[in-house]
Amino acid sequence: MTNISKAGLFAIAILYFITRWLLSWKNSKLTEAIGDREGQLEGPLVHRFIGIEKTLSGKTTDVTFHYVQSLNTDGECVVFLHGFMDTWKLWHHSLEFLADRYHVIAFDLKGCGQSSMNYPQRLFPEINDPGGDYSIALQAEEIMTAITALGIKKFNLVTLDLGTIIGDLLAGQYSDAIIRYIRCQQPLVGHFRSSIPQGQFLRRKQGAKLLTTLLESDASSLVRILYGKTGWSVLDRQMKRTKYQMCDRLLDSAVKEASHPFKTGPKQGKLGTFTCAWAGLYQHNQDYQQFISNNIEAYKQYSFPVILLQGIHDIAMPRDRFDGTTGMAFKFVRNVGREKILSRPFYADGRGLGDGYEPWGDLIPNCTKPLPVEAFFPKSPFIQLKFMDTGHFIPIEAPEEFTAVLNEVLSQPLTTRNQSQSRYSEGI
Repeated sequence: MTNISKAGLFAIAILYFITRWLLSWKNSKLTEAIGDREGQLEGPLVHRFIGIEKTLSGKTTDVTFHYVQSLNTDGECVVFLHGFMDTWKLWHHSLEFLADRYHVIAFDLKGCGQSSMNYPQRLFPEINDPGGDYSIALQAEEIMTAITALGIKKFNLVTLDLGTIIGDLLAGQYSDAIIRYIRCQQPLVGHFRSSIPQGQFLRRKQGAKLLTTLLESDASSLVRILYGKTGWSVLDRQMKRTKYQMCDRLLDSAVKEASHPFKTGPKQGKLGTFTCAWAGLYQHNQDYQQFISNNIEAYKQYSFPVILLQGIHDIAMPRDRFDGTTGMAFKFVRNVGREKILSRPFYADGRGLGDGYEPWGDLIPNCTKPLPVEAFFPKSPFIQLKFMDTGHFIPIEAPEEFTAVLNEVLSQPLTTRNQSQSRYSEGI
């Protein structure tokens, strides 16, 4: 069957969300309130919460992070940050395996899982929630403030997807605190392009609010699309982000962790994860060029080993976005009086340029072709790009293989740049 265009798939996905929204009227169920699991044990892990009202730089906020950590707090620390529509559960297998030898900590990001549901300031300015700034830079600072408050001075950082977007800036701003960075499932530059259908939708405040209204009624709708379990063949075939269809147990777990509601305010009782996570992407999309510029500058500060892990079957992140054959091109257009930047990949031979698109603009002067991975990290002593036979959700699609890679990386002695050359390998 012929593949449908991205715009067509997005339209079908919206229809699916509307269908689930209508069905949700018959089935409404909330989960336990924040704080119910404080101190609760889960195997070798314990559930904790920490509130942050002032960041390390003195910025006012109001966020409560839920996290799990190992009972063993004496070993080298490893901090985990999950992706969009995930929670700490993404790392469960690795956490249990490493918990006896490392001090492992896995956060729920702000607005996700059991962390606080802050009203996004850009979508709900009338609420004036002090913790409602979802800018990537502030989220990185809030996480680092929590880590510092726990008394941790040095740690390994493991991230995926949205967690990587946040982790990239965190690692640049606080490079002295990072031992190693295991960076999963995110291109080095500009994955979230404003030219894709959902990007255009999220650039508009009312569009973002409308989409969250559909999504927050049913926590399973977007997860089912990402996992390929909608029952709509075209969506399961062309929009799933996994290599294989995920099992019901993993789906049920993901849905449960994504079903925590707002406790107060105009959205009381509504599922908060969608509103908050989409708000982060909305704000990220508004600050698109600044975001890319911040990333490039952050990479220059990395003075620690960087390992990039990428699942090769993630349809939104093709393999050639990571092996040096593609880059980004930019085009300036006007949109209701405001300047908007569109972007798209270009290849080493120049394909993808033209029609007003120019490579990199002022972000990397005089650059007319994609850069190899190691060029982004001039101070890093060791860089490795490793492809894995999975889709987007590496830690739960291949938990044993991912944990083995993670364990190997954490066990390797640290090197200096003159002791090691950057290297690349494929597979595991």
